[in-house]
Amino acid sequence: MSSSRVLVRHASSIPIASPSVFCHARHFTPWVQGDILSRPSKRSSRQTYSPGSRLHRTYAASTGSRLDTQRLRIDVDEKSRIGFYALNQKQKILLMDRVKANSIAKEFLVNQKKMDHAKNIKHLTTKYNVSVEDLAGLALVTYKIPDLKNEEKKAALPPSRHKPLAAAILQGCAQLEDPLAVTQILTAVYLAGTSNDATIREFASHFPQAVVAKCQDALLTLGAKAAKIELGPEVLTLKGLFLERDGKTDEAENAYTEAVQRCHFKFNPRSNHPMQFPLIKPWNALGQLLKTSPDPGRREQAKGYFKKGADEGDDPLSCLELAALEKRGSLDWLKYTSKVAASGHRDAMVDLSEFYKKASESESPVLADSAMRKALGWLLKWKGNSAVRLAAEWRRAAANMGHKPSLLKLADYYKSVGDLEGEKQCLRELAEPPSKAGVVEEWPQLAQLGRQRLAGIR
Repeated sequence: MSSSRVLVRHASSIPIASPSVFCHARHFTPWVQGDILSRPSKRSSRQTYSPGSRLHRTYAASTGSRLDTQRLRIDVDEKSRIGFYALNQKQKILLMDRVKANSIAKEFLVNQKKMDHAKNIKHLTTKYNVSVEDLAGLALVTYKIPDLKNEEKKAALPPSRHKPLAAAILQGCAQLEDPLAVTQILTAVYLAGTSNDATIREFASHFPQAVVAKCQDALLTLGAKAAKIELGPEVLTLKGLFLERDGKTDEAENAYTEAVQRCHFKFNPRSNHPMQFPLIKPWNALGQLLKTSPDPGRREQAKGYFKKGADEGDDPLSCLELAALEKRGSLDWLKYTSKVAASGHRDAMVDLSEFYKKASESESPVLADSAMRKALGWLLKWKGNSAVRLAAEWRRAAANMGHKPSLLKLADYYKSVGDLEGEKQCLRELAEPPSKAGVVEEWPQLAQLGRQRLAGIR
């Protein structure tokens, strides 16, 4: 299934600005300074050492070093944890006190050695007077805790336990059929199979197939009582996605339809945890299923769901789907394409730039429609060449998203109006290699053209 089923809104990691925890651990200072291994030890000239005792000392030093780095990793993790919890508590993402959250995380780690994850979660909910959903939310926050930025120091320590800890907490919550935990795990598993997002794939890798199977069983149980739970629409949508993936389209359609009936079209930022993976809205899932039908009536139903999502929910994916079904250059096409472009969709930005460029031409076919001419009256009567300038603005927006053909056309525009510096700036950007390491140039010929033109006007 296409990854277009999801509008991916990555919640970026929030960096913590704080002094290195290495500076706070006095007994590790020599190691950090790099001389703990190189400084010769002071030994009495009277001492004698046998080969056996030297081996013993080497082993003891090695064991002590391992213990030291393990203790330092624990210190590093705890400082990072408390700082990140404090930040997310302030932003009302973490709905418990940071001290309590840290105590829960530490106790969960200790208890792992003597009880399973579900029993651990039950124990913690009772002891700390929190809900299972609270702990699932804590797991989502814990997973996002950033590690040390210094790669050399990080490599000298054991791996951070935050991601495995978060996965274990979520697993325990899912075993107790918590909707947030179940949907987060299964959303990641589903998306890992339909997209190339490394973050999602890494998250999904923490859950073995046996755990996923139990989560899918829990999903069916939750689906039966979707009317009584806040995440009911998400549960039903996920159920439908897995059914559709398995070729059970009729059952998937039923799940999507029920989800649409139970959901709210208006966006509510509090309806989901801010760190949940984004899931396709049920009206879009249903519309995408129906639009593939050979039956014109069902295709019209699909358009109706997209229109409802676009008009009532202001949903960018609904707008994108609807624009694709409208006649290109029509009023409705312009309305929905503009909404999609405003949400950051690169291809929609390109489409709008071409539309306004055509609208600026004399005897433009775009303006043959009186309704369109009236709708664009504000633009055409405002200032001379205002449509051309608006086309240039959308080209700049698309160029900022990495679309080099728009950058070339923008350079041509600046050249046509005599703006040499504007043209040169566009050509410099055109000639630049991709900013991210390992990314292949999408338009190598345009990059070469940019270098040639730039050399000709210097």
